[in-house]
Amino acid sequence: MRPWGEDAASLRRAGADLDELRRLERSLEDDLGGLSRAGAVDAHVHLGRDRDGHRLDDAGLLADLDRWGLRAAVCFPADEPGVEGDFAAANDAVLAAARRAPGRIIPFCRVDPGHPRARDELARAAAAGARGLKLHPVAQRFRPEAPEAAALVRDAAALGWPVTIHAGFGARPLAGPIGALLEAAPGARLILAHGGRGDARAIAARLADWPGVMLDTSLAAMADLVRLPPDRLVFGSDRPYGEHGTALRLVALAARAAGWSPADCDGVMGGNLRAWLP
Repeated sequence: MRPWGEDAASLRRAGADLDELRRLERSLEDDLGGLSRAGAVDAHVHLGRDRDGHRLDDAGLLADLDRWGLRAAVCFPADEPGVEGDFAAANDAVLAAARRAPGRIIPFCRVDPGHPRARDELARAAAAGARGLKLHPVAQRFRPEAPEAAALVRDAAALGWPVTIHAGFGARPLAGPIGALLEAAPGARLILAHGGRGDARAIAARLADWPGVMLDTSLAAMADLVRLPPDRLVFGSDRPYGEHGTALRLVALAARAAGWSPADCDGVMGGNLRAWLP
């Protein structure tokens, strides 16, 4: 006797669903055929458990990277500030993951600019091996150009660090604030997440005057990626909110639509970001 629900019709449907999944996977691999992934670096991954329940650990991330043939990932804490609100424990967890997977997990620290120990936490994380900074104006409720945020970005610039800033949903307008932040933090290197989706057209119009700004592709809009210069883009997935298959396909289709060269694709997939990592 078959287990409950496994009649002949349901088994045929399950087989058809599996066949469709395999067809979709083959189609995806075809789309990615021209995209080199051997040295690829994902610029946008959260480790830990977010307040909303999304979670990812380093074992799961490494399995993702292997599944999609990606070399490494920049990782920072999820929105997990801890009881003290300083992200210290979450930063330590990311740093520990990086020590377990050297060269594959590239640790960025995360801080809340409004916390009284924010700059101390950045310095502590730097001494422990962090290589960049993540700021989230929406989750931590601050203005990107606020004096306390600018102070952190100046500290990061002094360390030679890039700074990833949330620039997606709920973060608008952005072009003016980012311009003000760059004026307040000369020499800063900013990676605006999600293709600057919060204010993409205005940001794109000012990129020529902002040599220290790149944008990651995580959860970006296709129309924005096609318009943006590939030498200002870095591949990102936003795991665990996004996933690598969709993120890779977005970049592959943008490359095809915009006519990126192989060198352009290599830059987006890792070369542009590696040039900024200390």
